[in-house]
Amino acid sequence: MLSSLIHNWLLGGADPTVGLRLFMDYTDPKPAIAKMVSKHAERHLQIIKVALLAKAQMPYDFQIPQSVHVKNEPTNLQSHQVNKAQQYQLRTQWPFLADHDCPPELKLLISDKITAYRNCIQAYDSLSDCNDHKEMLSKLSSLVNNFIENHKIYKELKHYKDNKKVLGDHKIFGQFQRIRELRNLKSIELFKKKKNLEHSIWRNTSLIKKDKRSDLLQQREERIKELQMQLAEVNRLLE
Repeated sequence: MLSSLIHNWLLGGADPTVGLRLFMDYTDPKPAIAKMVSKHAERHLQIIKVALLAKAQMPYDFQIPQSVHVKNEPTNLQSHQVNKAQQYQLRTQWPFLADHDCPPELKLLISDKITAYRNCIQAYDSLSDCNDHKEMLSKLSSLVNNFIENHKIYKELKHYKDNKKVLGDHKIFGQFQRIRELRNLKSIELFKKKKNLEHSIWRNTSLIKKDKRSDLLQQREERIKELQMQLAEVNRLLE
């Protein structure tokens, strides 16, 4: 999962805001380093990149290839679609991503959009390989959910491009608002929040392991991801 996120981050232009969030969420940096990098992410982009590549066990000289193939890719059509999407210049389609005042939520959504698009292709192409109705239902669910997610993100990006203001319907805006609200908490409240978040992450992770509900897996994983983002911010504030 992390290697895919890193790939999408680099493909989207290695934005410092997005890189910092991945760095805080996945590398468990020492407090002093986290504090230094958080203040000026753009100055410490190389530290962020090296730490993420090390965590994902990827080579330090990793570069985005000119054409990227999906694992177990069975058809030429899929190859053509994926390569076309990967080679497309995101910053040409969405030039505001390079603007200093571009909302960080939109920069993060670019990575999610690429992931959702690729998941759609993989799910669609694997439908013919399903062995039973249960497996087909799972693939169809993934296809529909990722298609909807991709379209929701497109609407946010298109609205901002046309109007220079956010639409704000995507859930990521609520997630970021909850993170911003953490900055108003006092230290004792942050310690309490940290404990609650750690317990919630443990509980949701346990649910995935014990209650193997494929229809709830994506929802639970998204919930864990949001909790981890909040926990990373709490840890940063407690330094």
